[in-house]
Amino acid sequence: MNFILQEQKIDLQDTPIENIFITDYMPLADGTYVKVYLMGYKFATDKEKKNNFNNETIAKNLKIPLADVLNAWTFWETQGIIIKHETEDEYNYNVEFVNLKQLYIDKIYRHLPNATKEDDNISYDTSIKSVSNKELLNSNKMTDMKKMHEEIDKIFGEPQNINNKKKILKWQKQYELSPEMMVQAFSYCINNKKIRRYSYIESIISMWHNENITDMDTLSEFLENREDRYFIYSRISKALGFNNRVLTEGERKTIDKWVDDFQFSIDMILKGLDNSTKISNPNINYFDAILENWHKKGYKKPEDVVNDKKVVKKKVTSKQVVTTEKKNKFHNFEQRTDQYTPEELKEIGKRNFERKLKELGLNMQSEDKI
Repeated sequence: MNFILQEQKIDLQDTPIENIFITDYMPLADGTYVKVYLMGYKFATDKEKKNNFNNETIAKNLKIPLADVLNAWTFWETQGIIIKHETEDEYNYNVEFVNLKQLYIDKIYRHLPNATKEDDNISYDTSIKSVSNKELLNSNKMTDMKKMHEEIDKIFGEPQNINNKKKILKWQKQYELSPEMMVQAFSYCINNKKIRRYSYIESIISMWHNENITDMDTLSEFLENREDRYFIYSRISKALGFNNRVLTEGERKTIDKWVDDFQFSIDMILKGLDNSTKISNPNINYFDAILENWHKKGYKKPEDVVNDKKVVKKKVTSKQVVTTEKKNKFHNFEQRTDQYTPEELKEIGKRNFERKLKELGLNMQSEDKI
């Protein structure tokens, strides 16, 4: 007699996914990339199948090209949540999923004011414990600091309470970021990453401090290396001279249209913004009209923008045409007098005079008698 368990024909197991992935990383990615991550994570947690799957298996299961799977892993690697380990098979390397909870703890610990790491000599000004009400009031008397708080209120869509304003002022001093860069940090977290948590915002500000991001140029370079959409926002903002304010939601949607709908590269967009320095108050709608016109004409790269300016033709009236024709006839007329000597001209004149007299019934003799 034997006791036998019937095998389960349908996979009814669970795949645990950290909320950190759902809230912080999933909103950044293309839908296909999310599918690849989830499918790969499922196989990785399945002890029976973890060694019997590869990128081709994922492509087959998701019914997508293998190239999409490879691009997905490259994207997640740039985000720092997977590690690729090369094998003899170029397309079927090993994928290691980073523990997001541990990653989050490491980041928070590294960015805590009291944290130091001997290996990279990171240090912070731990003398700044808090900000007093008096310091906050005094900061509001400074134009740039007052502007910083106003812009951050706009980003949140509501005024921040006193405690949060103290946090902002404390971070600004502690991490030595200019008021303008503080505004950009809040815009990056809320407008781009869609994360409003103050703990996350501080981690970003601290990271920028560690990366020596002190102005828009270093921020643009940093974000460009990460292939971040916010790089495009900040680069265009700089080109338009918007360094002292953040882009509005409408302006960001317009830029998204240039990138997603028109499929324009950053170089193509900057080509359209070339004349922004000649305009006292650049309006993004003005440049939107230019880029939309280029899109309708089928321009794809800056080289395609050739002789784009319309040639205005001067309207010619019928009177001007007649005058021109007469003028041309006069100037093109070959005068016959140039063909005779003075003596010949005198003789021709005499004959013409006698002919006229004959026509009148007179002659030279009658003229003499008179």
